[in-house]
Amino acid sequence: MKKISTAIIILNWNGLEDTKSCLRSLLKITGVTYKVIIIDNGSQNNEAFKLERIFGEEIEVHALEENIGFTGGVNYGIKVAQKYHPEYFLLLNNDTEVDKNFLKSLMTTASTDARIGIVSPIIYDYENRSKIIFSGGYINWWLGKTFHNTDHIPYKKESKFITGCCLLIKRELIKKGGSLDDRFFAYFEDAAYSISASLAGYKCICDPNSIIYHKQGASTEKTGVYKTYLISRNRILFVNNYAPKIVRYYFIIFNLVKLLLVIIIFLTTGQWKRTYAYTKGYIDGTYGRGGKPTI
Repeated sequence: MKKISTAIIILNWNGLEDTKSCLRSLLKITGVTYKVIIIDNGSQNNEAFKLERIFGEEIEVHALEENIGFTGGVNYGIKVAQKYHPEYFLLLNNDTEVDKNFLKSLMTTASTDARIGIVSPIIYDYENRSKIIFSGGYINWWLGKTFHNTDHIPYKKESKFITGCCLLIKRELIKKGGSLDDRFFAYFEDAAYSISASLAGYKCICDPNSIIYHKQGASTEKTGVYKTYLISRNRILFVNNYAPKIVRYYFIIFNLVKLLLVIIIFLTTGQWKRTYAYTKGYIDGTYGRGGKPTI
């Protein structure tokens, strides 16, 4: 098995056109050895076969029978990639396009310090390419939310939170800290992994010399029932498992008040299904029920 420097893991779920565009930009990158691994998360219309037919041996495609979530798909991809013994694992959203030098820059940054475990590029909006949508991030524990910085950073900067849109992970961190927390399925898994990396003694860095472009919201629903459930549930799972203890006690009261306010808002606006989804997410999160949604 040929050894490579980076295994690039991309999930596809009914996103054929976005994935094709992403791959066309990705296969132009230079200066590094890499393998692109596509995990098809139970897409319809034979999308895995279509990607294989178009790109051939330039990519490796694994078709799953069902959608096992972002965490499940990524973790499956990491297991597949182990056979190449890569120095780095790159997790990349399929609704992105990349600069040809982005990966080389990420790897160069990662190699400068043994304590660096995760590196992120600067992420620009796909439509408005002068607009930064991620240049590092932070976590507000009291609200149980993550936030993106959107300012220009002239130098490499340490970040408390790296978005799952694109992140380069060192092999040593995978060995020491494991893969993504599968309880989340989707949403908050990136924040949880950023915290895990920090607890394992590694830094998360944002590299201003590495650039990609993201089609915001192309792969997820914005206000649907499914997302409402996951955000409600996973925020509680995240705080209960990763926040300082004092925050966890406070969050019990805060989240109960928030539940009542959200129910009132949803009911008064006729959003019956989202009322149920948010409430069920609250209950499942409180009782520690993670994994694939049961809604």
